[in-house]
Amino acid sequence: MSYTGTAFRHISPQYHPLSGAGARTQGGRWNPPQSFATLYLGAERETVIAEFGRIVERSGRAAEEFLPRRFYRYDIRLEELLDVRAPDHRERLGLSDEALSADDLRPCQAVGEAAHHVGREGVIAPSATGTGIVIAVFFDRLQGDSSVRDVDFELWQATPAF
Repeated sequence: MSYTGTAFRHISPQYHPLSGAGARTQGGRWNPPQSFATLYLGAERETVIAEFGRIVERSGRAAEEFLPRRFYRYDIRLEELLDVRAPDHRERLGLSDEALSADDLRPCQAVGEAAHHVGREGVIAPSATGTGIVIAVFFDRLQGDSSVRDVDFELWQATPAF
């Protein structure tokens, strides 16, 4: 499927807004560690705030320890995403609903790795938080008419409500 619209992301001020290097090294839900650069975006502001809250809760640290953060807004145009939002799509891929929020990332990573292998530009899926949609963008698979552009950001110096 294609996707054109606005998306969001929070990152530490020391990182470039278009870097997927951290996910390439550490891995993420849709890419294994030591694999390919992936930019994780939320389709809605609320999704990114909920994802921030999930990171904080899972870390056992205070939210203030993650601040300041930059909350970026992006314009994106992607032509070839793997869409796993519908339960029947996930079923065909052998991906359970529980895998979308499980601590074991391997089932989702296997799907993401397969999507990357066949040339998809990323994965669009329900957020692990249960709030909204995430888009994992595989930069090395972007096609000619596709683009991801950071537009602006706001600085989080206080914890957003999640």
